[in-house]
Amino acid sequence: MKFREIFRFEFAYQIRRPWPWLSLVVMVLFAFFSTRVAILPVTLPQDFILNSPFIITAVSVFSCQIWLLLAPAVTGEAAARDIQTRMHPLTYTSPASKADYLGGRFLAAFALHALILLGVQVGSLLAVYGPGANPEIIGPFRPTAYLAAYGFIALTNALIATTFQFSAALFTGRPMASYFGSLILFFLSYPVTLTLYMAGLHERALMADPIGIMAIMNEMMSKWTIVEKNIRLFTLEGMMLWNRLLWLGISLGTLTFLYLRFRLAHRSTTNWWNLFTRRFATKVSSTADAVSTQLIIRDPSARQSFGLRTQLRQTIAVAQSSFRMILTSPAGLFLLIVFPILLTFVVLVEMEHWGVSLLPRTPHLLTKHLTGVLTSPTNYWVIVPLFIIYFAGELVWRERDAGLSENVDATPVTEWVLFLGKFIGLGLILATLMTIIIVVGLTVQVIKGYYHVEIVRYVQVLLGLKLTDYLLFAVLAITVQAVVNQKYLAQMVALVAYLLMVFSSFLGIEHHLLVYASGPEWSLTDMRGFGSSIGPWFWFRLYWAAWALLLAVTARMLWVRGKESGFGTRLQLARLRFTRATAGFAVIAMSLILLLGSFIFYNTNVLNEYITDNELVQRRVEYERLYGKYEGIPQPTRVSTNLHIDIYPNRRTATIIGSYCLVNRAIVPINSVHLEPAFYVDTRVTFDRPARVVVADEKLGHFIYALDKPLQPGDSLKLNIEVKFESHGFRNTGLRSNGAGQGILRNGTYFTGDALPVIGYQPMRELWSADDRRKNGLPRQVTLPTPGDIDPSVSAGAAATFEAIIGTDADQVAVAPGELRRTWSKAGRQYFQYVSDVPINGRDVFFSANYAVYRERWKHVDIKVYVHPGHTEHLKRLLRSVRASLDYYSAQFGPYPNHFLQVVEQPGNFMGMGVDGSGVITGGEGFFQLDPQGDGFDAIFEIVAHEMGHQWWGMQLKPAMAEGGGVISESLAWYSAMQLVKKVKGREALRRFMSIMRQPDPWPPMRTGLPLLRAMDPWANYRKGPYAMYALSEYVGDGRVNGALRTLVKKKVSSLATTIDMYRELQAVTPDSLKPLLHDLFEVNTIWTFDTRQATAKQTAAGTWQVTFEVESQKVIADSAGVETKIPVNQWVEIGIFAAAEHGEILGKPIYVQKHFIHSGKQMITVTVPQKPARGGIDPYNLLDWEEGDNIEEVKIN
Repeated sequence: MKFREIFRFEFAYQIRRPWPWLSLVVMVLFAFFSTRVAILPVTLPQDFILNSPFIITAVSVFSCQIWLLLAPAVTGEAAARDIQTRMHPLTYTSPASKADYLGGRFLAAFALHALILLGVQVGSLLAVYGPGANPEIIGPFRPTAYLAAYGFIALTNALIATTFQFSAALFTGRPMASYFGSLILFFLSYPVTLTLYMAGLHERALMADPIGIMAIMNEMMSKWTIVEKNIRLFTLEGMMLWNRLLWLGISLGTLTFLYLRFRLAHRSTTNWWNLFTRRFATKVSSTADAVSTQLIIRDPSARQSFGLRTQLRQTIAVAQSSFRMILTSPAGLFLLIVFPILLTFVVLVEMEHWGVSLLPRTPHLLTKHLTGVLTSPTNYWVIVPLFIIYFAGELVWRERDAGLSENVDATPVTEWVLFLGKFIGLGLILATLMTIIIVVGLTVQVIKGYYHVEIVRYVQVLLGLKLTDYLLFAVLAITVQAVVNQKYLAQMVALVAYLLMVFSSFLGIEHHLLVYASGPEWSLTDMRGFGSSIGPWFWFRLYWAAWALLLAVTARMLWVRGKESGFGTRLQLARLRFTRATAGFAVIAMSLILLLGSFIFYNTNVLNEYITDNELVQRRVEYERLYGKYEGIPQPTRVSTNLHIDIYPNRRTATIIGSYCLVNRAIVPINSVHLEPAFYVDTRVTFDRPARVVVADEKLGHFIYALDKPLQPGDSLKLNIEVKFESHGFRNTGLRSNGAGQGILRNGTYFTGDALPVIGYQPMRELWSADDRRKNGLPRQVTLPTPGDIDPSVSAGAAATFEAIIGTDADQVAVAPGELRRTWSKAGRQYFQYVSDVPINGRDVFFSANYAVYRERWKHVDIKVYVHPGHTEHLKRLLRSVRASLDYYSAQFGPYPNHFLQVVEQPGNFMGMGVDGSGVITGGEGFFQLDPQGDGFDAIFEIVAHEMGHQWWGMQLKPAMAEGGGVISESLAWYSAMQLVKKVKGREALRRFMSIMRQPDPWPPMRTGLPLLRAMDPWANYRKGPYAMYALSEYVGDGRVNGALRTLVKKKVSSLATTIDMYRELQAVTPDSLKPLLHDLFEVNTIWTFDTRQATAKQTAAGTWQVTFEVESQKVIADSAGVETKIPVNQWVEIGIFAAAEHGEILGKPIYVQKHFIHSGKQMITVTVPQKPARGGIDPYNLLDWEEGDNIEEVKIN
């Protein structure tokens, strides 16, 4: 009976408060916008269903992250309200038992959270069935999908979180301590699970995640196909089932511990925290007493002083007191001690790529690990604004929570002193945090053995750029507390304000003038430094600092003093507080807002074009409607390019003057030329023959020139171009703006041929979003055709010869495609001439930077490497891979056609490499951060080998735009790299290379999906395809497979290739006995599973060793919907036996590797070997079973 009454009272008490209802509204709105307009729907490209089980589940999981920030106010009240209000002596002596008291309070909080989280499903339903929803993307209503998400995700998370929050608040006796329960779950759901995942402990990472983020992001988003995401229900199975059971068990254990430790008695003050604070207070008191005994007490005449000096002293005193309060609070200690320690471990784990440690260079640490965008909710730095919201409430309400507000309000202290003192105290905490983060960065560098530290960079970024952002947000948080005058409600308002800042772009608010504390983000790299990013950042932050001053004036005028705290009373007091000095500050603030806002608007909207996302969508729609009819019409083809480029890095300008030679390769005359210049550059064109402009659409970038005399088949014309791009002020998006001009920098200029005009209608300018196309009445885009639908004779497109002369500053090196013919100096500038007599493919790229240049010669090929002078650690490995690739690929797949090969470091923190055209390989600055020691794995060699492979697969053999196109380019490039590694380094090195490739980051393995001949997903293109090609080469012979690919290159030199073309060549070299294997690898989605149950060995009388294996085999075919069909295993599979592995080896030296005939189910295999075995098993090199783990077992000696 008492339990029911306590439950009803607590539930009724809290339901009358505004917080649960506000939380419910936030959940409804968050789920609505997440479902309708946020990023989640675009994770299902093209034909997603808005009410698919995947979308419903994902929205539920991410909504729980937001709910974690709202729930503590409810749970903390339920657990510790009696202690906070000092009513516990009465409630603890009531006739209610401990079980009734705790159970009623806990279940009331849980019921309230269940009600709040129900809003997530309500928001999802409103997004699907409310006004404005597109019925074409709505599937059948499946209540089980909503019930599963609510029951398996929301309710279990509610129970887990309520347990942690309730326990923290009850043990400390403070409602706000419940936030630590949420904090623990937040850190477990992101940094800890990420650390485990990056360390290769994937199952443990899934188990450690209490909220389900890892399960959704890794399991569902990455491993489910589009069909599965649309129709498959979320159920508790596999690791997700064990995850829920584990955390429910932890919750029940915590509740049991809470019940056993809690007593309905007077609370002891001898807990560890009180002992710590008491000892600190005693030390201060004893020091004061010691000083007082040495003083002679006099009674001076009192002098009143309320001048500026007194106010400064008062402000300093309030700031010191505020700083000390936060510093010695559990939240402050967590932020300043625990968080940096956790951050150190997370950064150390994250400092690797492809299993290789990264060099902890200062720019990389600062941009990737030690800072985060204030309005980005997807990284762990979101914790800082959340703590600011919490600390602001604690500081503003400090005196009122302690019952001393009336005493303080009666002191001769102005509101400015109170506001500034608390703000400075909070600012000092943030500055202390940033200083500690500097120590974290230095610690990581020292642990990694990297001693080229840049203290100035740390100070500039952390104590300059990031501290400014946090201080601006702190002003907002404190002002909200002062205006709202309800502690929890103000925190809710501040949180909502923060969420509006985060999701402003989804609400159509994109200009940084309208989003508090926002602006173009800064960037920092070794090559570019800050580049041109600091200027826009500075002006926007100065503008928001003026707004912060106006907010401070508002806070001062509405600051609560005395018992009358109503808003109307404070408005009346505000008139009295609006003194001349206050008015002066307000006028200064508003003047700066108008002046700076006008200056920024002039730069972003007058000097530069400002266009919203919706306007861009409409332009794409208009472009397709007006000019889509011209797609596919005959147009002349560019066969040669001649350019003269002048780059002025210090002025951030460049000019391009040149010409195209265009040839009519159609069978009909061409009457008009369609030309599309680049946006944000000034382009002028002329022809070498009379032509007139009939369409000049500058807005959409489409021009039509009618030729007075049609261009006959085989004839050519010359197009003269002049392109200028200059930097006019800055854009709303700063350095990340579109347009070639944004790539001209003082050091690290990089732009592409996209700055040049192109011929013909460009489908890439069309609207690609399936949902946006439906909304705007555009027809559904035709999906990629199947390989069989492609005309075998379709032309691959003409390559073009290229010549460019580039001028740049005297201290820089300019790079363009082609062989460097000569260099010279003129008028204090350096000039470079690049020529390619052999027609080349790909886009044109241009660089200018203070490069260190390294040159080698391989037969007819001039090899040049352009790198930042401080990034030369990998030159030997890089050049070794280039030479080996040219040797092996030329011998196996055909000669390398060009006379040049350039490897150029691309400015920016891009981690990988890429191919920008024939003979040009680029690597981001991040790629050159790989530790040259390599941790025993030479990732440089393998990655460069892959990119070199693209000089054959993608540049010479061009894939058609059809299903399976990625197999032609990416799979064959990785297969080539695998064969090169085996040839140059041996099979053990290849084994390690393939083990690294099997890591689930960034492409987790997918059991379902289309077969390789039609594959389009990254896992199939980058992993499954090369595995299949390598397995086939091990069965058929790499000579035969490579010969088939060489034949393919010869046959398709002038036409586009499909996987059908490749498959025919592979069929031609595959014996009939292995045709079923070829079919299983490419025509269907086959999954082999081999398991070595046990391996034993005994020595024979002859001194040999008899090894016996018990193996189990299974083979299934999975379709795109996830349906798996078992088929019998009847094929030859390798059995391997290995000696003890030496240092650096994975398997050890092979003693025996032979193929045995394997059937489905369990099977015993006995092999005799000449020496003592250490391990062995079935399919040891994972030729068919692509998941490592259970193929190899240690051999037990009998």
